[in-house]
Amino acid sequence: MIIYQIFPDRFFRGSAKKASHHLREWGEAPSRTSFFGGDLNGITQKMDYIQSTGAEAIYLTPIFDSPSTHKYDTADYFKIDEGFGTSGDLDSLITAAHNRGIKVFIDGVFNHTGLYFFAFRDIRNKGRASRYYHWYNIYSTPLTTTPKPSYEDAGIYYIPKLNHDNPEVVDYLCSVIQFWSEKGIDGWRFDMPWCIKADVVNRLIDCGREINPGLIFIGEAWGYPDEILNPCHFDGAMDYTVRDSLIGLLTGKETIQQFIDKLHHKTSGKRDRNWNMLSSHDTPRIRGVLRNNIGKVLTAQAVQFFLPGDPVIYYGDEIGLFGGKDPDCRRTFNWNKREWNDVIYRNILELSELRRSRPLYFLNGSCAMEQKNDKLIIRRILKNKNISLYIDLIKNTYSILNDA
Repeated sequence: MIIYQIFPDRFFRGSAKKASHHLREWGEAPSRTSFFGGDLNGITQKMDYIQSTGAEAIYLTPIFDSPSTHKYDTADYFKIDEGFGTSGDLDSLITAAHNRGIKVFIDGVFNHTGLYFFAFRDIRNKGRASRYYHWYNIYSTPLTTTPKPSYEDAGIYYIPKLNHDNPEVVDYLCSVIQFWSEKGIDGWRFDMPWCIKADVVNRLIDCGREINPGLIFIGEAWGYPDEILNPCHFDGAMDYTVRDSLIGLLTGKETIQQFIDKLHHKTSGKRDRNWNMLSSHDTPRIRGVLRNNIGKVLTAQAVQFFLPGDPVIYYGDEIGLFGGKDPDCRRTFNWNKREWNDVIYRNILELSELRRSRPLYFLNGSCAMEQKNDKLIIRRILKNKNISLYIDLIKNTYSILNDA
């Protein structure tokens, strides 16, 4: 699949907004706490555009009730955040996507909750008397958040880590997965699965597959995908090694052979359902990292689409959106087509069409990489035929040839 990743608050504002949050003007620079009003209706309204990019699936970062802009501090797992809409709006989005043959992935944040999650609030109110006291690892009561949290957190005070050794917690998370899986979504992306014991991750996956055996599960990963794929029953992982290796290659910090060696798992012959990342809500956008060298951006996209695995288009990358470190990588989508980088946009369309027009090469074929002078060659091989990507690292250009 070609995946289109969306950070909902920044994609498109499809509905009139309540005054629950002050909204910045669309196009202003984001802060860590700014809201812009993008919502599920906005995504539904732009589904034709999403389809035009060649996307065959969309991945939404968290959409459940949360006080933050990013929604990784869940307050209510059974409620769509009111800034994004309602459960009915998600139903409409899923229907619009499925009518176009597009799958829908949602984000599962099961390592931790937010401070306003009902169980954590109950502990704050009742201390050790709370029936949810053992849903977290509490060091002392009453609970304190500063200067040091009196509970285990997941890296920052406002995301307290759940105690997955408690069967009640795992049962609760299973109920969340089953509830939303029954809505007709096609898959889940798990946030921070390396912080959850593998047997718990696998139990959660099994709970989803009880509802729909065809559900696809993807795990967040920052190292080699096998680090979480070996212990956990994911279908694939977010493969940031593609991004890291490409940046090293295109900025001259890695040689072609080092690039080939680092991505050896891509040519191992194993079925690759990993997501090939260039940018995401957690990284600076690729155009900025490559210092606005358009030739290098086009080349990075070509490799991303050519390698085994599923290429991920982070919303706006296809039109050349800039963005530095978080929160700058979460700028609003620019819907003024006159300001798009047309070269980058056409490149994405052509690469998407290549994958769609030659599905067997990318579905059933093997992959091989080699160095020839200053060129990197990536071949997708099907029986005795192949399609080859030739990358000239001196000129920062690429070409695609059908070899005999």
